[in-house]
Amino acid sequence: MSGFDNAVEDFTELKKAIENLVNTKLPRAQKENKKLVFNDIHRRLDAAEVALKEMQREVDKALPAERPKLSYKYRAVQSDYNSLVRQVGLAKQQNSLSSDHWNQPEQKTRTQVLRNQGAIERTGAALTRTEQLAVETENIGNDVTNELYNQREALYRTRDMLDETDGALDKSRRTLLHMAQRAITNKIALISIIVIEVCILAGVILLEV
Repeated sequence: MSGFDNAVEDFTELKKAIENLVNTKLPRAQKENKKLVFNDIHRRLDAAEVALKEMQREVDKALPAERPKLSYKYRAVQSDYNSLVRQVGLAKQQNSLSSDHWNQPEQKTRTQVLRNQGAIERTGAALTRTEQLAVETENIGNDVTNELYNQREALYRTRDMLDETDGALDKSRRTLLHMAQRAITNKIALISIIVIEVCILAGVILLEV
């Protein structure tokens, strides 16, 4: 596992712990214990920031071919970190609403802000998923393009082999034709010699008679 993957794994564990503290332990904690819970939250949030910085260092020193993929993962984790920071800030506001420092209109305003913040976070998550889908689609397109390129190169090599085979067949055909012509010529010459010898033999016989 690479340093980047280790940092992502650390961040994921910290994110789960922070969300558990904010969503489960903090609402159940007594007023005097909330400060301890917030201290624990901030300690883990600081560790998450350290993991995020480690990811950035891994992205900076990555090979050019790997950097776009790691950058995309880094941006997704960075978005999760910003969401955690907002959740912690909203948790502080929610806990402050229970004090006597805020009147009812201010409570309604803060509640509306919290709802709007949740809508913004959901929109950001949707945009992140859309970006991920676009990256995956681009990767599939690149894979298909590379495969088509390899197939085209294979077809070119096959065509060249067929051209070479066709040229060899033409050369063999010409050689066989030339050999056949020489055989016919040799046969004609042999027949001519035989005829001449027969004529000579016949002349000799006639002279002796």
